[in-house]
Amino acid sequence: MHAMSNRTLQNPCLWPPGIQVAGVSTLAEAVFCHDVGVDAVGFTLELPTGIHDGLTADKARDIISRMPGDLMPVLITYLQSADAAIGLTKFIKARAVQFHGGIKDDELAVFRGHCPYVKTIGRVTVTGESAILDGERFMPLLWDAVILDSFDPATGRRGATGLTHDWSVSARIVKRAAVPVILAGGLTPENVGEAIAKVRPDGVDVHSGVENPDGSRSFRKIRRFAQAAREARLILRYQR
Repeated sequence: MHAMSNRTLQNPCLWPPGIQVAGVSTLAEAVFCHDVGVDAVGFTLELPTGIHDGLTADKARDIISRMPGDLMPVLITYLQSADAAIGLTKFIKARAVQFHGGIKDDELAVFRGHCPYVKTIGRVTVTGESAILDGERFMPLLWDAVILDSFDPATGRRGATGLTHDWSVSARIVKRAAVPVILAGGLTPENVGEAIAKVRPDGVDVHSGVENPDGSRSFRKIRRFAQAAREARLILRYQR
C-alpha cells in the first residue's frame, strides 16, 4: 500500500479533478500519475470494443486497493443499466463513474440511490453548437460533472480519438453548464495550456495524448502534461 500523504488526510479526493489521466491499467502508472500531481485516473471497463489494454474488473479492483488514497479512481464505461453499473462500481470501489455511453435518468436515479457517495460524470460530444444545449441537460442532483469529448467521423469513435474539437463551443458550454465541466478530446502536453486558457474548464482529461505509439502510457508525456496543466490552471486562477 502506498504511504498516505498529508493531502490524503486533509482531502481524500479533489472534486472536480483538475487533471485526469484515462486508460490507466497498471499500479505503476497510477502511482506515477499521483506523484506528478494528477488528481484522478480513469479505468476503462465494459467497453463496446471489449477489454482495453488487458484491464479486467479484477485487475482494476486490485490497482485501486493499492494506489494512493487521495487519487480518485474513475470508472469509464458504456454500461447503461443501473444494476450493472452498481455492481461494477462497488466491486472495483470506484469513487466516480463516467457514463460514456449515456444512461437514462431513471436508471441513473437508481444508481445514485445505491451509490450516493459516488460522483457521476456525463458526456457531451462536441460536434457543433447543438452541444451547448446538450451540456445544459446535465443537472444536479443526478450529475456531478460533464466531460466534453470529440467525435471521429472516420471511425465513429466518441472519445479517445486523439482529435480536438471547437474549443469556442466548449467555452460556451462551460459558461452555461450547471455542473463542473471537464475538457477532453485530443489534449496533449503541447496544447493543454492553450485549451485551458481558451475554454476555462474545471478540469482536463487526457487519454491518447499521453500514449506511446504502441498504445502504452508514456510516463514522460504524463509528467509534461501534468506540469503544463498545473501551470495553466495556476495562471487562470490568478486571472479570475
